[in-house]
Amino acid sequence: MMKRRNTHTLNGDSLHPEQTKDSNITLPLSLSSAHSKNQDGSKVSRRILFCVKVAIIFVLAVQTLAYFCENRLTNLTRKQQRRWYTPVPKMSRGLFTGTKHLARYLEPRNYVLTSNQTEAEYVWGHAHWHVHLDTLKPWQRANHLPRENLLSDKGIFLENMIEHKARTGESVDFLPETYRLYDKKDKRRFLDRLANGGMDESWVSKRPHVDGGKGVKFLGPNSKELHVFAKSLQSDPNFGGKSHSSSARLIIQKYVNGLLPYHGRKFDLRVYCLVASSVPFVVFYHDGTLRVSLSKYDENDFSSQQAHLTNWSAQKAAQGTSKNADEARASFKDLASYLEEYVSQNPRVSHIKDPISHVRDQIKDALATVAHVYRDLSFSVNVKNHGRKMCSAENGFAFLGADFMVDSDLKVWITEMQSGPGTSHDSKTTRRNFALVLPGLFEILKEVRAREMSGEPISEMESPNTWELIYKDNFRFTYSGDNGGS
Repeated sequence: MMKRRNTHTLNGDSLHPEQTKDSNITLPLSLSSAHSKNQDGSKVSRRILFCVKVAIIFVLAVQTLAYFCENRLTNLTRKQQRRWYTPVPKMSRGLFTGTKHLARYLEPRNYVLTSNQTEAEYVWGHAHWHVHLDTLKPWQRANHLPRENLLSDKGIFLENMIEHKARTGESVDFLPETYRLYDKKDKRRFLDRLANGGMDESWVSKRPHVDGGKGVKFLGPNSKELHVFAKSLQSDPNFGGKSHSSSARLIIQKYVNGLLPYHGRKFDLRVYCLVASSVPFVVFYHDGTLRVSLSKYDENDFSSQQAHLTNWSAQKAAQGTSKNADEARASFKDLASYLEEYVSQNPRVSHIKDPISHVRDQIKDALATVAHVYRDLSFSVNVKNHGRKMCSAENGFAFLGADFMVDSDLKVWITEMQSGPGTSHDSKTTRRNFALVLPGLFEILKEVRAREMSGEPISEMESPNTWELIYKDNFRFTYSGDNGGS
């Protein structure tokens, strides 16, 4: 019986190189190698496919876990937030202490003015020392935060901004050239500055711890006043103050030349800043008004100090009447029209397509920087003094004023920050402005309170009305100069 060959052929050739018992034919080696390579390639492909499948499964697993953790953490945060904040007693909801000007806008919105600070949901005082933060109940909210005075003191404000610039390298070019005369090194630097061309320039001397135009002196170039001032600095070691706590301390700033006048008169901008929540930190901006001098403006004529002051209190005192209040104020709408005309007539600034937004966005950028610097210095309810919390409330807010000048290139310059700005109603313009500022402010506070109670993240707030968000966790308004703030 003939044995069957244990071979397989392809086109008459054997697929195996080994010999059979019945034949001495040897299979070609090239075909054997090709087959082996095909098998190896198939194994590699299967391994790659397996690795891709494993990678896809791994990615999906990670995404699923991340989604679960994110939602779990969000829920935990909301629950923790609800536990952090004490509910307002029913009898105190909507009660506030404050001025008649504040009541004028809040009472039509179902808020009730009370003289009893201990039962008010919102405690409003003009100055920070009018509110005793350490006596507040956990659920009460006051319009001042601990160490707010560090912001409104011009000397300390300058120190902190310069320190921030030195530490981070970040520009603070919205600050005029300034020297603290109560600091020995700064005093020497200023004297050196005078010796190197500074006598040919204009300067402004200020008492850093007062406002309302008090303690301000303008020193013209090579004027008698400037020479006397310089001589006093050189001869009297106490002139300008000896320390940060001295009541006689002074700062001196270079007068910003080339300021843009408003219809021939000097002006500055009073704008507003709201720290809506201390924990977490959320800050808003609001347009204010133009404060306009009643005198014709000539930057080279310092014979009349009043022509260089825009503060209404100082002007009212100088003229002995408040009859011209409407002439001393203008709105941002008025300024927008004025700037449009100014830009159209001045080729140097004709590239600025939206001048009012250009000015506004510079201000918002500067205030966002200030908020960033002072976040922990002045705006935390958890600040302690000698181991004791300065504020007994769980959260708080701050209503701040800021003053800016605008030069002929439409660059802005900050002159001061103010804790507890006045809510004067002397003019129609200020009344119209506060009709937006104050109710809008309390709308924001109401939303903050609602988020405290519901657990919705306060840090996710947006701009709800005419107030504009400029700072919160993971967001800080910046402006590069092209009308494109972000």
